[in-house]
Amino acid sequence: MGRIPFLTPVVVPKIPPFPEPHVKWMFEAVEAWDQSCPADVGIVGVPFDRGVVIPRVGARLGPKSVRETLYNSTTYSYELDVDVSSLKVVDCGDVDVDIMNYGETHRRVEQVLKQILGSCMIPLIIGGDHSLTYPCVKALHRSEGENAKIGVIDFDAHLDCRVDWKECHGLWVREIQEMEGNPVEGRNIAQIGIRGFGYSTFYRDYVKKMGMRVFTAREVKDRGVHAVIEDSVKVATDGTDMVYISVDIDVLDQAFAPGTGVPSPGGLDSWELLSSIFY
Repeated sequence: MGRIPFLTPVVVPKIPPFPEPHVKWMFEAVEAWDQSCPADVGIVGVPFDRGVVIPRVGARLGPKSVRETLYNSTTYSYELDVDVSSLKVVDCGDVDVDIMNYGETHRRVEQVLKQILGSCMIPLIIGGDHSLTYPCVKALHRSEGENAKIGVIDFDAHLDCRVDWKECHGLWVREIQEMEGNPVEGRNIAQIGIRGFGYSTFYRDYVKKMGMRVFTAREVKDRGVHAVIEDSVKVATDGTDMVYISVDIDVLDQAFAPGTGVPSPGGLDSWELLSSIFY
């Protein structure tokens, strides 16, 4: 494989937060990707928030902030009894975004991810605003073939299926259902954590028409997160070839994520979200 256009390497820090000879730090386990070596997981940053319509930007800083936290962690979790150093994890770098051009950035994201997926690794994509999910799903479809069927599990406070909107973070769920070849069907989309007063009966009817399964934040609280996750997995895997998992940080209650673009009360707590991801 030649060099991937629009992919900029990042420097993985090599300084431990404190001296400890009996642990392995994440920065020791993660290598900068040379675009040739095989790997299990590839970290990809997309520092872009042009799709945010509410004047509260900052999602573009996500890749940098998440990496800083990640690399100050160790590879072992006592709670889960899991050591991720058994996996080959690489940092692929950041997509070279055009901060003033929404469409061009989406094109670059799709192009970069298609080539990374061609290396047979699972991409861990750090945004960035939620509009970026659309080119990511497009890349997954292109890499797997025109007949591939994709299920989606989306952790989110919002339906993100706006109609008559353009170039924003609130319409990607509709966009992926309108892709050529119909790789994503509404019946294979599970949304977890929807809440608040942000939509209308028009969008309720759209969700029902498309056959999407929505698990509200209230349902998560009433039934328990594990029961909801079990049902979501069934929805996303019913007749599909693969599953794309998306996390919008606003799925969390504003007490846990006050810096998100659209904070609101009544959301999931951090344990519920982490437990879902670890499921």
